[in-house]
Amino acid sequence: MSRYDVVIYGASGFTGAYVVEYLVNSEQFEGLSFAVAGRSEKKLREVLRNVSQKTGKDVSNAAVIIADSADENSLNTMARQAKVVINAVGPYRLYGEAVVKAAVENGASHVDISGEPAWIEKMQLKYGEEAKKQGVYVVSACGWDSIPADLGVNFLKKNFNGDLNHVESFVQLLTGPSGYSFNAGTYQTLILGLNGAATDKLGAVRKEIMPEKIVRGAVKVPKRAQLWEIKEKELNGVAVAFPGADKSIINRSQYYDATVRHTRPIHMETYIRLSSQFYGYLIGLWMMFLSIFVKYPFTRRILQQYPDQCSFYMFKNSGPTTQQMAEASFVYWFFGYGYKEVLPIDQQHEGKPNRKVVTTCKGPDAGYIATSGCVLSAALTLIRDKDSLPKD
Repeated sequence: MSRYDVVIYGASGFTGAYVVEYLVNSEQFEGLSFAVAGRSEKKLREVLRNVSQKTGKDVSNAAVIIADSADENSLNTMARQAKVVINAVGPYRLYGEAVVKAAVENGASHVDISGEPAWIEKMQLKYGEEAKKQGVYVVSACGWDSIPADLGVNFLKKNFNGDLNHVESFVQLLTGPSGYSFNAGTYQTLILGLNGAATDKLGAVRKEIMPEKIVRGAVKVPKRAQLWEIKEKELNGVAVAFPGADKSIINRSQYYDATVRHTRPIHMETYIRLSSQFYGYLIGLWMMFLSIFVKYPFTRRILQQYPDQCSFYMFKNSGPTTQQMAEASFVYWFFGYGYKEVLPIDQQHEGKPNRKVVTTCKGPDAGYIATSGCVLSAALTLIRDKDSLPKD
């Protein structure tokens, strides 16, 4: 059976529909075949019609595959028709594993836009070796969380002109006059993540997927308060820890660098930059209440049933409007500290870092425009450059 180059699973969802639109509009995907997949043929056809109208390219008759995360046979049938499955159905801790399993067992690579470290690392532990045997790839966090962060650190390491020791990253989400609300799917993932944090046993998983002890620099990233003031020449404001997958993904990359590429690993901390302490205190207070309320079934159901109200409209079932996305953007700052001197990987530097390099990464709306571009780029790499990718 011939395979489509890309199958977008969850194409009728909020994010999935944007992924389809940007695939159709991209010159990079011209000449490549694709199909859309999901539970409802009617909704999938509607997405294809809408995309045809927006892009001026008629894809209304593109292939449709009916698949459901609760139906193993349908997922197997979908995976057998794909070279790469783009999985846009979350929360992944609820719906993701069945899709990964079907992809790996049926010879398809799998990319997703998960920002859930526990799920991501459990998938590596459970399906990593089988994926190697099948010659396919399972690549998570291929959205805005965490491609810009991982590539930003990699770029900084390559261009540091010395030995990079540690990095602090700061990301800010910028909105326009119309404001911004994320789709409630992201909120549901947050609720489930907070609820599962105590039972995920992530430390044990990490010991299994990263069993070797790697030696990082003697100087560690400075310890910060939960809310702290940024006092850099290039950047001010206040910062809180970034709750997504960036640090998890970067640490796995550093482990790979140390154990396979035999290059020096770094220390890493990731933060969100906020414009004021007042806003930081509000966010911290909101997160504290969420952490408490998710522990009890009754209050957790209320949180899940009323995302708009319970998030003070930071998240909405309707998601952001087209205008809000057009006005939105993001910027990452990467502050790298290290040494002018280059030593062999098995030798430690002495004293405090003597070099600082700052780099930035800027882009459009993080939630859906940048995410669509990132996950499509990841899929394209697996299609066109698979022979150049690592086999370990």
